[in-house]
Amino acid sequence: MADKILIVEDEVKIARFIELELKHEGYEVDKAHDGRTGLDMILAGGYSLVVLDVMLPQLNGLEVLRRV
Repeated sequence: MADKILIVEDEVKIARFIELELKHEGYEVDKAHDGRTGLDMILAGGYSLVVLDVMLPQLNGLEVLRRV
């Protein structure tokens, strides 16, 4: 079973590029485009790694990290 990675990035094109590269390497990838959704997904669990942007709508990346 492949490791699951969550990308929390508000720029859709950047998130898509990272997703394609990680999938090419065999990882399972989920994406969130704002901090609040990303936090909810992180707290639901199951991720080996989170790629977290700092400047995000609704909840910035540093606040997401603090709450995790």
